[in-house]
Amino acid sequence: MERRDFLVGAGLLAIAPTASAAAPGLDWGAVRREFRLDPALTNLGLFYLASNPREVRDAVEEFQRRLDANSHDLMPEEAQKVAEALGQYVGGAADDIAFVPNTTMGLSIVYGGLKLRPDQELLLSDQDHAWHQQAARLAAGRVGAKVRVGTLYESSAKATEDEIATRLRNSITPQTRAVGITWVQSSTGLRMPVRACASVVAEANRGRKSEDRCLLVVDGVHGLAAVDDDAARLGADVFVAGTHKWLFGPRGTGMVWVNPEVNGEIAPMLPSLSDRSTTALLGPGGFHAFEQYFAVAAAVRFHQRLGRPQVAARIAELSARFAAGIAEIPGAVVHTPTSLSAGLVCFDVPGSTGPELVQRLADKNIQITTAAYRIPYARIGTSILNTPEEIDRTVREISALAR
Repeated sequence: MERRDFLVGAGLLAIAPTASAAAPGLDWGAVRREFRLDPALTNLGLFYLASNPREVRDAVEEFQRRLDANSHDLMPEEAQKVAEALGQYVGGAADDIAFVPNTTMGLSIVYGGLKLRPDQELLLSDQDHAWHQQAARLAAGRVGAKVRVGTLYESSAKATEDEIATRLRNSITPQTRAVGITWVQSSTGLRMPVRACASVVAEANRGRKSEDRCLLVVDGVHGLAAVDDDAARLGADVFVAGTHKWLFGPRGTGMVWVNPEVNGEIAPMLPSLSDRSTTALLGPGGFHAFEQYFAVAAAVRFHQRLGRPQVAARIAELSARFAAGIAEIPGAVVHTPTSLSAGLVCFDVPGSTGPELVQRLADKNIQITTAAYRIPYARIGTSILNTPEEIDRTVREISALAR
C-alpha cells in the first residue's frame, strides 16, 4: 500500500478542496484519534512511555491470539520482519539489529560485552543519563578499567557544534576505548551533533589497532522517530534505543544497532534466542512478551506511512512554539539551544522549581515532567499528538504562575 493510500484510507490526510488551495497535508487531529488519550489532560510528557496507535494495539492483540492458540508457534519469521523493519528505519540492515527490552538493558549489554582491558577507559558526558553512566561503570568495574565523565559544553543554551567537537577532541586519550553520548539529552533537550562527534572519534582512531579502537556509543532513545535522520548513518559504531517512546512501539521493546565493522569488538553476555547474525546474538534469550516484540513492525509502518520528515517537522514546530512562548516570560530561561534541539525543551521560570511547576500544572490537568538530574529543570516533550492550542494554553498557565 502506498503511503498516500494508507493516509486517505485511515482518514489521516487533509486534502485541499481546490487545486489552487494548499497542498495536501496530514490531519493531525485524525492522527491523534488513533490513540487512546485522556481527553481531559494536556499531556506534554507523552514521550515517557508512549501511547500506542490503533494499528499497534491491533497487532499486539493479533499476535497474542495466535500465541494463545498455539504457544509453540513463536513465529521466527515475524522476528525477522521486525529486524528488517527496524533496520530499514534506521538506514541499516536486519542483521545489524539485536532486540533488547529497553535502552538501559541495551547499553548494559554493549558496555558489558565490549572487549575492554584494565588499562583502558570509557569516556562519557556529565549530561548522559545516570543509567547510561552506571552501565559503563559496572562494565569497567568488572575488568578494573576506568570511567571518565567530562563536560562537552559550558552552557547547554549556548552550546555549539564546534564547542562540543573541540571539547571531545581534547578529552579522548590513547586509552579511551569507547565514547558514550546521548543523541537528544533528556537533561537539557540538547540534540548532540553525532556526526561531528563521529568525525572526532574517527580522527582519534587513525593508526589504532582494532583492540585499541575507540567506539562511539549513542543512547538514541529520544532521537529515534523524533529526528529525521538515519541512526545507522550518523557515523556511530553502536546505536541503542527503546522503541516504546517516540516510535510509539509496544512497551518493553528496544533495539541495538551495531556497525558491522566493529561487531567483533562486542561479545554476547547472555544466551540468545537468535543466531541469525553476530549482532543478533547480543539480544537476551529466554521467554519474552513476544506479542509486544512482533508488533514493533506495526509501529515502524505507522511512522513510515505518516512520513518521518512530516513527523519530525511537526515535533520541531511545536517545541519551537513552546520555547518561544517561554522565552517571553520575564526571568524565564530556556536551557535547550534552538540550533541543537528536537522534541524536548528544558526551562526554568521564576517562582517555581521544576518539581513545584510539575505539581502546579498537574492541578490544572497539564502534564509536564522534570529532568531527573543534578538540576531538575522543568521539561516538556512535544509529540505529534499534541496541538498548538495545548502548547499555547500551557505557556499561558506557566506565565500566570511566574508572575
